[in-house]
Amino acid sequence: MITSRILLSSLVATLVVGCGGGGIDSSAPAPGSPAPPIAGADCGQTRLKQSVLDTARDWYLFPELLPASIDPALYANVDDFLDALTATARAQSKDRFFSYTTSIATENALLQGSSAGFGVSLLTRSNPNSLFVGQVFEGSAAADAGLARGDEILAIGTSATTMQTIAQIAASSSGLSAALGPSTVGESRTFRWRNLAGVVTDRAITKRNFEINPVPASSVRVLTTASGTRVGFFTLRSFVSDPGQSGQPVELAALRNAFSLFATQNVQNVIIDLRYNGGGLVSIAELMLNLLAGDQVGQVSYANRLNTRQSAQNDIRRFTRQPQTLPTRRVAFLVTQQSASASELVVNSSVPYLKTAVIGTRSFGKPVGQFAFDVSACDFRLRLIAFKTVNRNDDGDYFTGFPYPAFTNAGGVACAAGDDLTRAPGDPAEGLTASALAWIGSANATCPAAAIALEPDKASALAAAEKSLKLLENRPRDALQAYLPGTY
Repeated sequence: MITSRILLSSLVATLVVGCGGGGIDSSAPAPGSPAPPIAGADCGQTRLKQSVLDTARDWYLFPELLPASIDPALYANVDDFLDALTATARAQSKDRFFSYTTSIATENALLQGSSAGFGVSLLTRSNPNSLFVGQVFEGSAAADAGLARGDEILAIGTSATTMQTIAQIAASSSGLSAALGPSTVGESRTFRWRNLAGVVTDRAITKRNFEINPVPASSVRVLTTASGTRVGFFTLRSFVSDPGQSGQPVELAALRNAFSLFATQNVQNVIIDLRYNGGGLVSIAELMLNLLAGDQVGQVSYANRLNTRQSAQNDIRRFTRQPQTLPTRRVAFLVTQQSASASELVVNSSVPYLKTAVIGTRSFGKPVGQFAFDVSACDFRLRLIAFKTVNRNDDGDYFTGFPYPAFTNAGGVACAAGDDLTRAPGDPAEGLTASALAWIGSANATCPAAAIALEPDKASALAAAEKSLKLLENRPRDALQAYLPGTY
């Protein structure tokens, strides 16, 4: 069977990752011996499917939603079999392809801050279906080609003579994933895009390794409200480590550096940009919580809950003060439907202690997380939903995203605002940033405009999510899509 490589009692490197258009919680392998290989190094689908079934019976968070009986032989491969196992939970929106398989080597590289691809995050818009650039990673192939935030992708092809429009791609059965190809170094595609000035460009771009830079240095800044209040701002792209780091525990020096800067500027209010953050390491989420509310030493930060069979592994995490901990008064999180998992964990854990707001649109909604179960000889990792997180008030289950009733009941505020692709995040005039500054600067901590609906119709919300993500895959095809949905 597959051997879990996690120390659940210590959760040294628990993750939260993004899936499809939202996010996934997961936990990284804990320190210790590698999982033993399957006897005879049998990496065949039959053996792997049986291992997935055995592991799910022991660890799946919703064992009552697994089929009472199922024949693995009826499914062509492990992924199809896993989808069948989790179909009931998916129908109840509890496991929207959050459980998946991936390569150990690829995911470990991603957790250390690097991946292979064009280095661009794409956003869908409907009426009609269209595709825009949300962010470009520094030093990537996309950056060198000249792609920039706000550019509209008009067509994609394997060459200049095979270009397909976005409408054609959306109408195809394989969609954007096939159009852009696998996350493999050397894979090339020709793009046609129109920039904000209206200039149309055709250019071939070849995938290569790029660094994620989870906290871009250019994003860390001190802004001021209309009343002159200083506000710290930074973007956290993903809860992964600094590029090139390895080992445990995972550190993110750039996060500490941002808070050190804020401390020197006497900042007591913070805006954290999570608009495209699908999740990552819970150890980094825990660090962020300690930087925001570490003066609540010993108080409950969050707790992890497993299924009845594994309940002895339930765990409570408490605040510890850090050298860079701020005396935070208000914290605003910039969120979209792509904000998930570790992003939502930080929001949920902040509201019992801080004046907390979510600014933007409803977040993805993923209060559950995975553990990693590895077959090292096969470079095979099963990410299986195995725990849920709750805050000090025992609140969780935000499967439709933020805001949810417990969040507002605890004093959380949810302000509706648009992601302005014509300006950079952190620009005081950019939609999400401007609304966050207005909330922080308001005397009564009220929204500058409309509030995000508290309790949306669940069916409508999920239908809208599926429509807006038509160009993106539901099941993450690789680790990059799991942690940074829409990034290629």
